[in-house]
Amino acid sequence: MIEAGEGELHHGEAIRHKIATLPLLPSVVSRLLLLNPDDDNFLDEVHHLARQDPTFSFRLIQYAARTCRSSAMADKFSLRHAIARLGSRQIASIVASLSLTDAFEPQNESDRNLWLHSVEVAVAARKLVEAMPDLQLDAELIYLGALLHDIGRFVIFQAIPEGPARIDEHQWITPLALLEAESAICGTDHVTVGRQACEHWEIPAPIRDIVDNHHNYDLPVETVAERLLCTRVGVIQIADFYSVYLMNHAAGEPVEGESEEALAEREREALSHALEPILAGNGSVLPVKYRSLVARILQQQGDAIMAESKRILDALGITE
Repeated sequence: MIEAGEGELHHGEAIRHKIATLPLLPSVVSRLLLLNPDDDNFLDEVHHLARQDPTFSFRLIQYAARTCRSSAMADKFSLRHAIARLGSRQIASIVASLSLTDAFEPQNESDRNLWLHSVEVAVAARKLVEAMPDLQLDAELIYLGALLHDIGRFVIFQAIPEGPARIDEHQWITPLALLEAESAICGTDHVTVGRQACEHWEIPAPIRDIVDNHHNYDLPVETVAERLLCTRVGVIQIADFYSVYLMNHAAGEPVEGESEEALAEREREALSHALEPILAGNGSVLPVKYRSLVARILQQQGDAIMAESKRILDALGITE
């Protein structure tokens, strides 16, 4: 058991103040998150909402322009061009990302690493959903839940600037150890803080449920709704562990006489071992054929996940 730190009460008050003073999501953003991207008039609705908020419109155009390789083309972007370029399937996640950067602009390396982790988890989770169509999960809902899963850590990092370093002093290596270290230093943990931030922002319930349970590794599966939540959370937990694995595991070098295929197999075994706790927990609801393929899918998509994460961070203006 970790003893409570001297500044626990002070830190708890700082966190409560940070949540209370978070800028509310622009009404256009809140309304957009409730739209159905499968509706025929979805993009027209997005355009109508975006026009009501000039600042938001400018950010959307700016984001789209940053994803364009041709500067000449980017200079000609209108709001409608930007929305069409970003597409109906990704617009909600981009909107959430822009709102998150407004509230939690990175100030230091810890902030940037947290942004990298959040985007990496979101991209990896979406790749998993796309590779496992039998799950019938909404890829963009999973992306949003993954992007926001550590929103409580964003709050803690900004409310307590020295928090990341003091929490890391406890040398946590498991999610439960992280929660315990946070409680000792801050008087609360990032799951609790994340729930409060989502309530403050009036985030839709399916995403709030993901944030609230992303460190719950033994969810019930008796009802259809429980099984759906467990599957959503399980996929995001796999992506979460994968991102942590990437941050802590340097790419291996072949030993003398080892083929590239043998090296790839050794790396896959290491990744499989890192994912075992999830695949034995909520990940066990995945069909057997996918449980045995998860590490291979992530390994095959590894370069694409890192490249897409970098493109998103660059478009958000978050650079090293």
